[in-house]
Amino acid sequence: MKLCVDLGATNIKVGLIEGGAVIRSASRPTVTDCGREGVVSSLKNAIDCLYHGAEDAVSAICISSAGTIDVKTGTVIYATDNLPGYTGFCITDWVKQTYGLPSVAVNDGHAALLGELLLSEEYRTERVAMLTLGSGVGGAYAEYGELVANEQNNYALFGHLPIAEGGIPCNCGRIGCMEQYLSGRAINRLAAEHGIKKDTVFDLFLQGDAAAARVAERLKGYLLRAIEAVSAVNPFDTLILGGGAADGMGEAFSYFAEGMPCKVRKARAGNAAGMLGAYYLGRNL
Repeated sequence: MKLCVDLGATNIKVGLIEGGAVIRSASRPTVTDCGREGVVSSLKNAIDCLYHGAEDAVSAICISSAGTIDVKTGTVIYATDNLPGYTGFCITDWVKQTYGLPSVAVNDGHAALLGELLLSEEYRTERVAMLTLGSGVGGAYAEYGELVANEQNNYALFGHLPIAEGGIPCNCGRIGCMEQYLSGRAINRLAAEHGIKKDTVFDLFLQGDAAAARVAERLKGYLLRAIEAVSAVNPFDTLILGGGAADGMGEAFSYFAEGMPCKVRKARAGNAAGMLGAYYLGRNL
């Protein structure tokens, strides 16, 4: 049995997972106003709430975390101020010192893809990219069941690939990044330009609204550009779309998948994606 963690800037989800099934789960808040000490203390509190009483059954602690994570070393290469002081923290060393157990650590966006690999044998036999359309756009890439995230592909940070020359400035300092066109915020901004209220564009599209149809056409064009941009970096067979904006498409998802130069699938793992992905990465521990 593995104890699996999904560490975010707001909450930390933990679960006991065996054979790919979540046996028990819990959630604890992340303390972010005390620097690294607060984040690490929150992590320990979350782990302890399931670990105590299950010590003899847990063989490893597997962690999905916000931030850019070096999978080989388990170190946080970079984290934003949402997790103050977290940059430079070696997660796996801390687990070994604190619990005496083997550990793996992976970025939460990458873990989301690994969670999909766990649920689908088909994805483990091909090259798969994932875009997580949330408040930003997360990226992940795997070849034949193994994550590929390194300096050569900029750790699969696909959300900051440019898809519009001379386009919208991004907070990363670049121009025309995918995140500025396909994130939930970007979709609502485009919808507002067409007089559509927040989080209603896909429902209106399904109802035949003309303005929503124009927005959907634009978004489908952006998605095609995104596919082309990712494929130029890491060629793939299937694209998985996850995150709140992809979920919000509902039955409109088929419109965006139709006619694309690759298979486009909706993510299946849901809120457990980070924990399931961490489990998949550490499955052999």
